[in-house]
Amino acid sequence: MQQPLVVIGGVAAGMSAASKARRLMPELPVIVFEKSNFVSYGACGIPYYLSGVIPDHRKMIIRDPEYYEKKMDIRVLVGHEVTEIDAGRKLVRVKNLTGSGVIEQPYSKLIYATGARAIIPAVPGVELDGVFVLRTLEDGLALKSRLQDERVRKVAVVGGGYIGLEVAENMRLLGKETFILEKEERCLANCDPEFSEAVMEELVRHGVEVRCGETLLACEGEGRLQAVVTGRGSYDCDLAILCLGVRPNSELADKAGIKLGFKGAVAVDRRMRTNIPDVYAAGDCAETYHRLLGRNVYIPLGTTANRQGRLAGGVACGEPGQFAGVLGTAVVKVFDLAVAVTGLTEQEAAWNGMDFMATTIEALDHAVYYPNPRKIKIKLVYDRKSSVVLGGQISGYEGVAHRADIIATAISARLTLEQLGEVDMCYAPPYKGVWEAVVVAANVAQSDWEDSIEAR
Repeated sequence: MQQPLVVIGGVAAGMSAASKARRLMPELPVIVFEKSNFVSYGACGIPYYLSGVIPDHRKMIIRDPEYYEKKMDIRVLVGHEVTEIDAGRKLVRVKNLTGSGVIEQPYSKLIYATGARAIIPAVPGVELDGVFVLRTLEDGLALKSRLQDERVRKVAVVGGGYIGLEVAENMRLLGKETFILEKEERCLANCDPEFSEAVMEELVRHGVEVRCGETLLACEGEGRLQAVVTGRGSYDCDLAILCLGVRPNSELADKAGIKLGFKGAVAVDRRMRTNIPDVYAAGDCAETYHRLLGRNVYIPLGTTANRQGRLAGGVACGEPGQFAGVLGTAVVKVFDLAVAVTGLTEQEAAWNGMDFMATTIEALDHAVYYPNPRKIKIKLVYDRKSSVVLGGQISGYEGVAHRADIIATAISARLTLEQLGEVDMCYAPPYKGVWEAVVVAANVAQSDWEDSIEAR
């Protein structure tokens, strides 16, 4: 009897892998084990579920286990935790969390897609009632329930990255008094300072208090959270939401002899293969190849997880191909403002020892004579010798995401500034000026680059 393809983890990467394998090999048995009670859901929508922008958590569930069973012949077992991988015998041991006992499931190929978990700092009081994380759909359901409590009036958001910013916005939409604690000197510290500053101005404009340069040292309360403590003082609050990033769920792999790499993520090659034959890894538990740096990094994003999972499922079934890599392309909504980044920021280019230049421009997001034109800021980072585009950041109110995608495409194609400036882009007054803002940025940067050549 043919042994099945076994997938550990049933969210983005896991279900993408299982679905791809099923399409390639219709007769191959495919089994997915998922520890939680949900599979294939849009975790990125959870902050908006908290405030009711997304009114029903079921809208975030793309497909349920029944769909996979009946429509795709993929066996999906939720509430089942894989407790051990025996790579020598090619089997996994699985605990039914709603029943008893452990089963042994042999596999022909194994895809490890266990995701990541929220970082919880080891500080006093972090276990208090009223301290939450927001990573899984179960986290969202629990937090949503607590937010219905009328006693929850003041919320501390610990962490000023993507999730922290989205959570802060949605707390204000609920009418909660909200403040952010961020250990760095600015929120959204993965962007260059001028974009972080725009974010913080937007937060303050909408009533969010921003406390940067403050690290969480303790949570205090008598049985229930009453305050969070930093090196600068104690701040009263009724609820704290920890948004401090994630850590890969790689312990199970490590115990099985699967090699770990950058930041403890599972080490993979560009075909998503681990060091163990017939074992692959994908998603937030795994490293990912950075196409500009030429090495593996850890950038846990939903888009990456789906791409990696799809590739892993294909490779496990004998399909050729390799992972093209990531640029860390992302966009975040902060009230009315959008901020996007792709490729290398100026600070990242410096950290990686690159010989680069950077140019920042301001333009209008659509034609000046069409109602309500607003400023959009674009920064391009490019190679000093060749003018090949290395990165871009954008802040504004309309058209930010698709313009970041233009820059990401330019980076992927290794376009020079001149080539980017020559791209034939669409135009209509409600959407753009006759000179598209990205083209303006490329042309100004091209002039800066030419001036630098003359000055050498």
